Amino acid sequence: MAFGPYQLQLLERRPELVSDWSKEIETILDALQGKRIITEEDLSRINGDSLGKRDKMRNLLDVLHGRGEDACSGFVAELKILACVKSEPPSANGSCFSKRAPCTMQSNAELRSGDTQVDKPDEINQGTGMLDSMREAESQLSPLKKHQEILANDYGKVVDYISTSRQSEDLEERYTDITVTRKESYAEQRQHEVTEVGNAFKKLEWESSGNLCEFRTIFRNLLQLDEGVTLLCGVAGSGKTTVTKKLIQEWAKDPQPAKIVFVFTFRELNLITDPKSLKELLSSHYSHLKPVLSQILTDPSQILLILDGLDEFRFPLVFEKTPKCTDPDIPQRVSEVVVNLLNRNLLPGLSVLVTSRPHAVCKIPQKHVGNFYKILGFSESQQKEYFRKSSPTPEAAEEIWGYISAHRPLFLMCHIPAFCWIAVTALREKVALKETRENLATVTEIYCRFLKAILVFHGDQKAGSHIQSLLAAPESLSSLRRHLKDLGALAFKGLIEKRFIFDQADLSSFSVDQGGLSCMFLVEILKEDQDRFTYERSYHFVHTSLQEFFAALYYVLESHTGRDPFSCLKPAPLPDPWGLVARAYRLLGVRKVLRKRVKEVFCWSHQLQSGHLDLFCRFLSGLLVPRTCRILEGIFSPRQIEATLCLQFLFRLLQKQLSSAALSSERLVNVCHCLYEAQDPAIRDRVGRLLERASQGEEERRPGDWTEMAFLLQITSALEELDLENRGLGPEGVRRLQPVLPFFKTLRFGQNPLGAEGAALLAEVLKSPDCKIERLWVVGTGLGSEGVAMLCEGLLKNSSVVDLRMAINNIGDEGAASLAEVLKRNKTLKDIRLRDNMITDRGAELLMQALQENSTLEDLWLYDNKISKNGVRVLKEFAKAREGLDIKICT
Repeated sequence: MAFGPYQLQLLERRPELVSDWSKEIETILDALQGKRIITEEDLSRINGDSLGKRDKMRNLLDVLHGRGEDACSGFVAELKILACVKSEPPSANGSCFSKRAPCTMQSNAELRSGDTQVDKPDEINQGTGMLDSMREAESQLSPLKKHQEILANDYGKVVDYISTSRQSEDLEERYTDITVTRKESYAEQRQHEVTEVGNAFKKLEWESSGNLCEFRTIFRNLLQLDEGVTLLCGVAGSGKTTVTKKLIQEWAKDPQPAKIVFVFTFRELNLITDPKSLKELLSSHYSHLKPVLSQILTDPSQILLILDGLDEFRFPLVFEKTPKCTDPDIPQRVSEVVVNLLNRNLLPGLSVLVTSRPHAVCKIPQKHVGNFYKILGFSESQQKEYFRKSSPTPEAAEEIWGYISAHRPLFLMCHIPAFCWIAVTALREKVALKETRENLATVTEIYCRFLKAILVFHGDQKAGSHIQSLLAAPESLSSLRRHLKDLGALAFKGLIEKRFIFDQADLSSFSVDQGGLSCMFLVEILKEDQDRFTYERSYHFVHTSLQEFFAALYYVLESHTGRDPFSCLKPAPLPDPWGLVARAYRLLGVRKVLRKRVKEVFCWSHQLQSGHLDLFCRFLSGLLVPRTCRILEGIFSPRQIEATLCLQFLFRLLQKQLSSAALSSERLVNVCHCLYEAQDPAIRDRVGRLLERASQGEEERRPGDWTEMAFLLQITSALEELDLENRGLGPEGVRRLQPVLPFFKTLRFGQNPLGAEGAALLAEVLKSPDCKIERLWVVGTGLGSEGVAMLCEGLLKNSSVVDLRMAINNIGDEGAASLAEVLKRNKTLKDIRLRDNMITDRGAELLMQALQENSTLEDLWLYDNKISKNGVRVLKEFAKAREGLDIKICT
């Protein structure tokens, strides 16, 4: 096995390291643990039972050597920092780190850049005064240059989460550009994040590139201009933290940066419970800047503060009641410090970048946000680039892309970078890549393959051929069943409680170990609590969708045993020495108990209406399919796989929910996603027949049909026009189609019984900031004056509709008055057609008054109304006087 240059350095200089640095072992261990270079288990091994400092140093060097080149280079970097802050060398004996000869040891960044020969240890080891030479070089660096180097080191890597050793790679090698768009306002999140991302790209296909932003432009503005507060929003796994790392890397490479960057995560701020001043927070977090911090704070315009992960902040931000503070030396609660920074009371002129998931952006009032950007994730071309960088060969990348692009639900999920990583991990081992080419491929199958690929191919035991590993998979997976169920119980409890961060007590309560299997799926967050001289540990799943998948896996496995999956939310149950649960399970029957549990969770989740369990329900549906369960044979026993044959029951249950008037339109569409994951063979046929009947003019009034249509429209390629004229579409149908209506350019709803209730629903669609409707045709839909008034409420807040056709709706003069109010303020409508609407001279007069203030309307049709001859004459004279306006009316 070949060793890297840093590993060789530590091997050759081991005696001198033990001699010179053992007295600093505790400081070194704290620093390495804080940087996550060593783990808790490593620390226990290093400290042993009452070992001396020299023995601890020897153990540390053994651990570092085993962890590889990155760990060794991190150790050297920490020694450099420690040496710089000490006025005298740790030892004066002239050994390894004393002044003897010039040093040619390169920095970690140089080694990674390829500018030097990393495979020539003789050059690197020339001379033995390594750290003294480093100390001399470091002493010439200003604190700000040192700060750049430290942040570049901290944020220049991406971690391979599926490796138990948590090996890291250079960010530059793995970074793929991400699509981002600028938004004018926040929009309420009513759907699961996964669905929101797919919808966002559907909108993007019709938008001009005017709202798209290049990250280098955003970076340049943040690093050079006074941008105030910038909010960067994106769903879990969309790349917010990666973008932050990229920004820091760009800043660190600048030899003369215009600003200095500070970074805090809200996870770190959660650990601060005592009042602290802003200056204390910065000096404790960036102790190397203490000598110059006061000087830095005198010019806030030269500072960029990054606050990452607003959605994880556990303290409320109360902007109205927070005491104003302008002095960075005054202690406050951490939430008050954040509010005063965002209010620009503290350090006015400071630039702040806040990242957040969509559901938490409303914690900051819009008036405090200067720029609002939304990360959409990967476009199609960016997905291809990611697959190319992440696959072992170009052929494998093409094969994976072909598989993903052939299945629309998977393609929509792959807009999220984290799901691309999951898909590549699941498919690059060629685990049955071609088995489902002609069948329905589901998201649940991908996650099952991902789990199997990690456990079979990416664990500690990788010996043997690919085929041997697959043959042994059922036995190895069976041995991990209990551990996976424990992890799933943790995930399920967190999901129900809307918790995504866990502490050590949470893990202990479910017997989840902190190493081995769990470390493949959980990320450890280690933060020093300087008040108590301890470290706070917390954990989160690699991605929230993995938490939802593990929660669904736990629910199905627990239901198979006859136990209540919700028992994990309650205090520890009483022991069952007589096996009452097992007896009841046998009496009721396997399938009957399973059906009971499935019905319970679906009814319960849909009562919530919040949408945060949507993906969990989809995974649950998929894990009830025998074909999907066979991917995880071993985790599921043969008996359990056979017991899942209750799909007809599941189909009936979901079809019944499709007919429910109590569920919101978003939840109804998710029911269709569940049917898709359950591989209902009839879903596509039913929707296909519905569309065929609709195109032939046949009426279809069953409410569930409209929901299935909304689902099909959501997962199909972009359509610009939705033509449902004379199809029996009523208010309930509009309600069920609402999630997809904003994404069409043309809505043709003429000759349908919409009425005032349907108009109110369409008004909500028009109010959406994401609305792209340009042509709205609602001829003969029974709107009346009340319906037009409601529709006009939406038009007052709409900036996309240019063509409005609402003939034969009996709107009268009251309806004309409502439209007149719209024309006074609307700047996008160009064509309005109001034929046969019982409008009289009074209504015509109101429209003319409004058009005196409106310069954008080009065509107004008023045929077949109740306008007198004199009124017609006045209208024609008005049209001649108003340039660019054509009023069509009977003479």
